[in-house]
Amino acid sequence: MRILHLTTEFPWPATSGGSVRTVSQLRILASLPEVESVTVLSVSEHPVRETDLRAFAACAPRGPTEATKLRVVPPVFHPVHLFDFKRYVPRVAALRVFRGVPYLAGKWDSHALRTLLRRELATARVDVVYMDHVGMARYLPEVRAERPTCRVVLDEHNVESAFFRQFAERQRGPKRLIAESEYRASLAFETASLRAVDAVVAISNEDAKQFKSLAGIHAHVVPMVFECERRPRARPPLPNFCYVGNLRWHPNVAGLDWFCREVWPTIRSRVPNATFEIAGVGLKVDAVGLLDVPAAWKVPGISTLGFVDDLEPLYARSLGMLAPVFGGSGVRVKMLEGFRAGMPVVTTPDGAFGLPLSDGKEALIAEDALGFAERVERLAKNDDVGTSVREGGYAYLEEHHSLRRAQEVMRPVLGIG
Repeated sequence: MRILHLTTEFPWPATSGGSVRTVSQLRILASLPEVESVTVLSVSEHPVRETDLRAFAACAPRGPTEATKLRVVPPVFHPVHLFDFKRYVPRVAALRVFRGVPYLAGKWDSHALRTLLRRELATARVDVVYMDHVGMARYLPEVRAERPTCRVVLDEHNVESAFFRQFAERQRGPKRLIAESEYRASLAFETASLRAVDAVVAISNEDAKQFKSLAGIHAHVVPMVFECERRPRARPPLPNFCYVGNLRWHPNVAGLDWFCREVWPTIRSRVPNATFEIAGVGLKVDAVGLLDVPAAWKVPGISTLGFVDDLEPLYARSLGMLAPVFGGSGVRVKMLEGFRAGMPVVTTPDGAFGLPLSDGKEALIAEDALGFAERVERLAKNDDVGTSVREGGYAYLEEHHSLRRAQEVMRPVLGIG
């Protein structure tokens, strides 16, 4: 079986939750003995180094001849963050106004990617087209025209229309009318895409339920693979905590704003020497190269690091990972990575959304500011709490995120067996 994998953003190095998910799914696909090869098409808004192309291709399991199963085609240029490339905005707006294409699909409409896709479909043997993100369903007409009998899979990282609904609910006046119109368009596109493909992959049982409600379809929940090695962690000398995530994604930003304003003062009153470090991708830099840090985060005891290439030193000096999240859907991938690193996690119900977690077992989960601060204080003052939650996180990954389990679910997605 040969698979053509179509994704939005070149996912290497995997520094965000979405790219970690994409790389995990590619590794699962390549690990199946029935799969001969996987060809990856993608876009990037920055030049991609040859070393990254080679490293990405080498990240997947190899075939019987020890050749990599992953063929990575150099990504074509296309803006990932549309409003950083404002000359592309009028075209996306025109697609919306004159052709009814919602933003979530129009922003990924690329002539260069369409040309590359058509060439691959016309010249190579393709048994399955694997569309990573609903925005790639924009290219479904090309796939059906070139390969009408090819199996098409749609892997949804989130219930994308839910983000537009949440955005609309935050707006007022004329902006709300426009946002509600965009929500309806995104909902219609997502529903039609779910029904038009041969198989749908969801990231969690909660998302699968929503896809069933939206389109009346069954979605296969394929877990990301997080193989872990249990290890004790030495207690750091100071009560430091960390955050790791996409610092541009609204549910993360909203959660951090709330934490810094509403929770952190209580923590500092109870644990005066507590510190908190914020790491992740997405922040812009100003004219002199300094990070453009939101005002709410600029308070005593909190420092913003931005992108960190190696997270282990940050984890080693931290008592736990704090993951305040509001809104969104899907699964918080960085929280699962924290489990794998042996980090006790404190989060909100939205942060635990889609995961069968219990407060005090696999993570500490709080609905309000006082409860969140109380759980952080417990981590700071009681070593047994951290040890217990760390072991719970390890056990969760071993039960729910093994390669064997992922392979079992992926086979019927591809029509194997």
